[in-house]
Amino acid sequence: MPGPDEDPCTMMRRTAEDLRKEIKRLRERIARLRNDIAALKQQANPDQAAIAALEQRLAIMEGQLASDELSLSTLEDVISENC
Repeated sequence: MPGPDEDPCTMMRRTAEDLRKEIKRLRERIARLRNDIAALKQQANPDQAAIAALEQRLAIMEGQLASDELSLSTLEDVISENC
């Protein structure tokens, strides 16, 4: 939580760090999900419905990752220009 005396630059840097951590966690979740999908596809009789559901979830997560990375890039630009 921001302190009452926290200046905007400090707040933006903290927000950027939090976003970096969230991006790292999301990348790790995406990697695990890709591994799960690959493992399912290698089974003798893969559950196509489960694979499709996981692939849909993966697409949503990848979209979120792209959005978060763009937000971080924009925030870092603002920090570098103003702080």
